[in-house]
Amino acid sequence: MAKFLVYLEVAEEGGYIVSCPQLPGCVTQGETVEEALAMIKDAIQGYITSLQKHGEPVPPSLEERIERAEVISV
Repeated sequence: MAKFLVYLEVAEEGGYIVSCPQLPGCVTQGETVEEALAMIKDAIQGYITSLQKHGEPVPPSLEERIERAEVISV
């Protein structure tokens, strides 16, 4: 199972936009967080399948630990 970092953001028109920065142009959306995450999983699978079909390299999956740092500006 490959792991990819995804970014989820609230869409202005409602719902959520989710993208995978390791796969340029791999962006989708959903009405709920759960739907958006399901949609990006499907989009990532399709993206990887297309890369393989065209003989292009598949970016390595993330194995490092991701941390979040919150900073309060003054």
